[in-house]
Amino acid sequence: MHLPRCLSDNLKSKIQMRPRGLKWGVAVALLFTGIAHTAEPPKWQTDWQRVIEAAKKEGHLSLYGGQEITHPDIIAAFNKEFPFIKVTSASGRAADMLTRIVAERRAEKYLADITASGPNGPRMLYLNKMLDPIAPAFILPEVTDAAKWYGGKLWYADPENKYIFMFEGTIVSTGISYNTKLAQPDEIKSYWDLLQPKWKGKVLAQDPRSAALATPVLILYHRAGLGPEFLRKFYTETDITLFRDRRQGTNWLATGKFPLCHLCREIDKAQQQGLPVDDLPPDKLKEGGTIGGGGSSVIALINRAPHPNAAKLFINWYLSRQGQMVWQHVMNVKEVEASDSMRIDIPKDEVLADGKRGAGKQYEVVGFLDPEPVQKLLGEILK
Repeated sequence: MHLPRCLSDNLKSKIQMRPRGLKWGVAVALLFTGIAHTAEPPKWQTDWQRVIEAAKKEGHLSLYGGQEITHPDIIAAFNKEFPFIKVTSASGRAADMLTRIVAERRAEKYLADITASGPNGPRMLYLNKMLDPIAPAFILPEVTDAAKWYGGKLWYADPENKYIFMFEGTIVSTGISYNTKLAQPDEIKSYWDLLQPKWKGKVLAQDPRSAALATPVLILYHRAGLGPEFLRKFYTETDITLFRDRRQGTNWLATGKFPLCHLCREIDKAQQQGLPVDDLPPDKLKEGGTIGGGGSSVIALINRAPHPNAAKLFINWYLSRQGQMVWQHVMNVKEVEASDSMRIDIPKDEVLADGKRGAGKQYEVVGFLDPEPVQKLLGEILK
């Protein structure tokens, strides 16, 4: 047997002086196993260490978005792992945050690193080419391993499938709530049932023109079997009562002024107060449930970010098993907002029932939806 030239004379002598009773092949195998242990580490480990060292030099991170990314408990959990990064955050409604980012950039101020919100939130940034592809920032194997995510793939909200990563897989609410003393869930088996004569004049709904276009309205417009025809009839043939104040809408539903409401908010909190209200779950409707469409949170990497390495550090931690467990706990327990991570390797016991994916069920995953035709239609029928 000819030994490789790379072996030193010392190593050769060790092979020649093999222990008594140990077979030659085993000795060689053990030797080369030892050599293998001194080989270069996997590329991801080298890349990860390089990002950590570069992030230490940056020492700062700027997060823009809602509670799904700026909640103090999420930032605290990140800082526990990476205490050398000072995190600043700008928190608020997605529309306000995106308007702020655009205004800052027009003033040549590049302050934001990462943003997180519903899929339609970063749409403005995407259309204005203000985002970097996010996949190149993924380093940890537990993030890049598609088997760890719902459906065995990584999900994106943008049409190019590379800029807006969808980490939340919560079932989109039907948007329909009811007074438990005046209506029963079995009475509504399809969105079209809201047009039945018995509900005429008894349906309450948030005015879709009063704020950013709600996700359920977008989905109704773009959903096969519903679409513009349903929305037109829903808003014009039901003698519907529209409200703009969210608290007023939920109060009217809870006090029995109306048995049904579309887009009443904070029903979970009203239930905790003992009020007779509930949300109609998606599995009660023949149209079923969907994921995304504006109702699931996403994360995006803003281009020309001032702290690109700290941003990579946060993105990988946030999308890791640990990070998603923190996010899921905060949203369901602290914010009382049904939130189910796309990760399938984390516990789901804290996910509120009305947003939890059913075991073994398949759901349509929807990216961001174009609001312009919906706004045009509503402008025509809600004069």
